[in-house]
Amino acid sequence: MLLFTPNFIDKTGTATRAKTKTNMKSCIAVLIALLILMLSHGETITAGVKFLEKGEKKEPSVEKVFLWDSLGKRHQSRPDELDVAFEFHFKNATEKEIRINQAFTSCGCTIATLPQKPWIIKPGQRGSIPITMDVRGKAGIIEKETTLVTNEGTVVLTTKIAIGADANSTGIPTRERTEEERAANLQLAAKNRQAVFQNSCVECHVKPTEGKRGRQLYATACGICHDAKKRAPFVTELRTLAKGKDRAYWDQWIRDSKPGTLMPAFAKKHGGPLDESQIKSLVIYLTRIFPRELKTKQAIKAAAKTEAKPGKLPLK
Repeated sequence: MLLFTPNFIDKTGTATRAKTKTNMKSCIAVLIALLILMLSHGETITAGVKFLEKGEKKEPSVEKVFLWDSLGKRHQSRPDELDVAFEFHFKNATEKEIRINQAFTSCGCTIATLPQKPWIIKPGQRGSIPITMDVRGKAGIIEKETTLVTNEGTVVLTTKIAIGADANSTGIPTRERTEEERAANLQLAAKNRQAVFQNSCVECHVKPTEGKRGRQLYATACGICHDAKKRAPFVTELRTLAKGKDRAYWDQWIRDSKPGTLMPAFAKKHGGPLDESQIKSLVIYLTRIFPRELKTKQAIKAAAKTEAKPGKLPLK
């Protein structure tokens, strides 16, 4: 990401550093503005969205930068579905080229794919945005947003999945573990902390991590427990202890864990699901990106209280 562009020293010296610093500030400001847009629309954007059923075909007619077949798509999942793929079709009905520069998703379990960055769409050209949601371990009504950043503005695409035969508009989970099941799992973990990667637990704690890196890997490997609303008392909320932690700290806990704790070891040599490159990507995310995301979220909350504009948010 551009946030981490290094300060190269060449013949221009100070001028190059100043330019790099300016570019970095601009990137941070843009990302903060995008996050504000996504958060501010999070509760209201779907209210006006007319959802199209997954697989239903319709000629693009909804105008938002491009013409879209729909800005929202939904699906009633089957018990055997683990990944649900949507596709949003669009057409450039203008007389100028439009660039799609980035695609941001609201969760690491959702992936939006662009063929290239920037993706230049010529006048009259058609295209589609594939969006895949990983629904392992989820229940109820799940909504995720994908924000496309173009040179003509942003577009929010909403994907909505009802999981379980009894799922309804209230979003009440149908796969939630009972208190007895939770207690049994805790007893099992006390005897063997690696049990979370074995038998029936594989579906939620191993398969979702396959092929994932960085932020997406955090969501599937770490967030499923550490960000859970009903996490066990001994499961730490990572955001409260992230400040000041270095690579060695995260590498130790992820790779090998520590004796006497219930935290499982994620390295394959211990029976965990992560290979060397995945562990490294997760450590980099937790040390370099995770703290910056926390600062951005804090800035957004501060801006919401003071009604500050994106350009006036604290960047340090």
